[in-house]
Amino acid sequence: MALTQKDIDELISSVMRKGGIGTSSQVSRSRLRVYDFKRPDKFSKDHMRGVQLLFDNFSRQLTSYFSALFRMAIHAEVDSIDQVTFQDFAKELPSPCSVAIVGWDELPSNMLTNMSLQILLPMLDRMCGGEGSPAGGSRALTEIELAMSRRLAQGMSDILSATMKELNIHHKLTVVTLETNPLFIQQAMAPNDMVLSVNVSVKFGSQTGFLEFCLPYVLLEPILPALSANRWFSRGIEQARSESDLVASALETIDVPISCRLGSTVLPLEDILSMEEGDVLELNAPKDGYATLYLFGRPKFKAKIGLVGNRLAAKIVALAEEGEGDPV
Repeated sequence: MALTQKDIDELISSVMRKGGIGTSSQVSRSRLRVYDFKRPDKFSKDHMRGVQLLFDNFSRQLTSYFSALFRMAIHAEVDSIDQVTFQDFAKELPSPCSVAIVGWDELPSNMLTNMSLQILLPMLDRMCGGEGSPAGGSRALTEIELAMSRRLAQGMSDILSATMKELNIHHKLTVVTLETNPLFIQQAMAPNDMVLSVNVSVKFGSQTGFLEFCLPYVLLEPILPALSANRWFSRGIEQARSESDLVASALETIDVPISCRLGSTVLPLEDILSMEEGDVLELNAPKDGYATLYLFGRPKFKAKIGLVGNRLAAKIVALAEEGEGDPV
């Protein structure tokens, strides 16, 4: 039977009253989001959390390193982690700047470490024997200060390399050069390449500055699975398992003394003192019985005595009975 126009109108009205069409359109709209193809999301939230944990641990070790190096209270902590284009990172560099280019072994790109002059100059003053007083303003670094800054950047790179080893990432970080002209830095890679910008805030006495790490996606792509937060939290279990395997393999090479006893008997001391060659002792074991194998003086197996070539041998046939102890 065909529906009339009136039936069709009533059916549509009943569906609209139930909210079916409105709900469907609302769900469809909520699934839409704006995507910028010029700035694609290369790093997932899981990767971002993993990098956050990595640099949190790095900041704690950096605090200890700086406090021991400068012999004063210094505090470092992660301020922000963002994925931006390289153009956004490079245009924020002041002139002059102090950017260390750090190579990661055979990985295809380099990490950039921007050391704020507001905090770098007081550090250099402290390293030269001063009080670490704040600088009068930003200025270009001298040749001696460049060499000291490169040494400082290498020390931070070594700490980051040691921190990554906890995630089973073994890469030696080496400072290739130190640039002070931002124009050279802007030509390091394509402007639209995505990078991870990690800003570490450093409090040096009364001064506050920052260290900004620029990690290109092409650099991190081979090690992104290891930077997963799930991998970070599960590494304790994996480490415990590996330590158990090491202990087990070490125990396998330990020599265990084994003795084989056919039987035993009890004699007075005077009989033992009068024993001579040729005397026969009657044991408490039958002639066709089993011998007992002792490990570290404790009974472990029952064995059959025999010969293998010209040597005595014991063939294990069963476990020793519970409660059977050392007769001595």
